[in-house]
Amino acid sequence: MAARVTPGPTGRSEDHLLSAAVRARTAEELREVREAAANWRTALAAMLTLVTAVSVIRGRDTIVGLASGARVLVGVLLLLAIVAACMGAFLASRSAFGLPKAEPAVRRITDLVVAERARVHRAVRDLRAAIVLTFVTLALIVASVGVVWYGPTA
Repeated sequence: MAARVTPGPTGRSEDHLLSAAVRARTAEELREVREAAANWRTALAAMLTLVTAVSVIRGRDTIVGLASGARVLVGVLLLLAIVAACMGAFLASRSAFGLPKAEPAVRRITDLVVAERARVHRAVRDLRAAIVLTFVTLALIVASVGVVWYGPTA
């Protein structure tokens, strides 16, 4: 027994116009968010480079005169700064480029609108988290420098 396939109803012209408008608007929003995310990713990479460079170049000389508790605190603060910068860089990259995944085909215009808006919301959420982590990284770096400069000596 052969299956018979027939085309469904044709879309209405207003559905086509709405679909094109939704795609154009969300594509522009997504482009703007991803452009901003790429810039924040660069800022986070610069901070990560700063933490790494300071740790490697100055190394133990920086903390040699500190009390043992202050040395541990500096190490923990720098480790947390590196973790925050790495997480922020990942989220900024995910916001900028997205993650590839299979998406089901939409059957209705409302499903298309929901899917497109969700993509933009994910990118914005990741970008906001990356921005927060940028400032957390900066605060941790400043705190570690403060402990080095003003911490108790041995």
